[in-house]
Amino acid sequence: MDLLITGAAGFIGSALTQALRAAGHAVTAVDDLSVTSLRPRPDRLQVRDVRSLTPADLAGVHTVVHLAAHKSVPRSFDVGGFEHNIAVDRHMIHTFAASPARRLLLASSCEVYGQQTGPLAETATHAPRSPYAAGKAATEHLAGIYQPLLKAGREIGIVRFFNCFGPHEDPDAVVPAFLDAVTQERPLAVEGSGSQARDLTHIDDTVTMLARILHAAELLPVVNCGSGHATSIRALAESVIRVAGRGTLVHTAQRPNEIRSFTADMSRYTTVYGPMTYQPLEQALAATLRDRARTWKPVAGACP
Repeated sequence: MDLLITGAAGFIGSALTQALRAAGHAVTAVDDLSVTSLRPRPDRLQVRDVRSLTPADLAGVHTVVHLAAHKSVPRSFDVGGFEHNIAVDRHMIHTFAASPARRLLLASSCEVYGQQTGPLAETATHAPRSPYAAGKAATEHLAGIYQPLLKAGREIGIVRFFNCFGPHEDPDAVVPAFLDAVTQERPLAVEGSGSQARDLTHIDDTVTMLARILHAAELLPVVNCGSGHATSIRALAESVIRVAGRGTLVHTAQRPNEIRSFTADMSRYTTVYGPMTYQPLEQALAATLRDRARTWKPVAGACP
């Protein structure tokens, strides 16, 4: 299969690029490197803005996987945060529609669900609580507008990612923030009471789920990508301390507009793509801590 992946130097994009190439697929990797990261970059990376891609760039490409985005929820409240992601997504959808490529798989987020009780099924309404989430919801609606305009045999699918973690994740996410803190012998900063819960999935399991989607006969219009189980942030911090054998907690102010819980309803995924066997959380955390210590050199004292 010939694929083009945008955001290929990102956390999920780099792991997916490596896995697909290792499986023998031809992958064109594109990233503008606008997000600074110490993560290893894929070989043969095309450093360019996604908005410079044209339909001609997709000639010979079977599937486009569009992962490129500025993913910070807090920074999306800054002027331009919402507009940037929307412009990139709009360009990618339009470019795909005008190209000969057969499939476009778009990255969305559990953030589109907002404050709802879980497990969260794909049929739940959009209830975004940040510009980032509103942008992802808008992208999903754009995909719905373009899909009926495509010729038979061409399709757009959406994957709503929950909280994926792994050794090469940037330190602004909760799992690497906790791992870096315990490694540097800093307290693990838990916002508020720590009762807020997140659906956590190791990057290897996420890549397995994506590979199944990409190899399936058809794309689902939208599907969750998570574990189906939520862990409170306090319990996560305690798990990190257990696997590291050291560490302390400190509670900080609760984040404004915090969402209480995200839990993926994985029924649709399981029905279409088959059941998943996930790595147990503490086993995955221990492996991530070990691999991160070997391959990642965080800045001492960096804030999560």
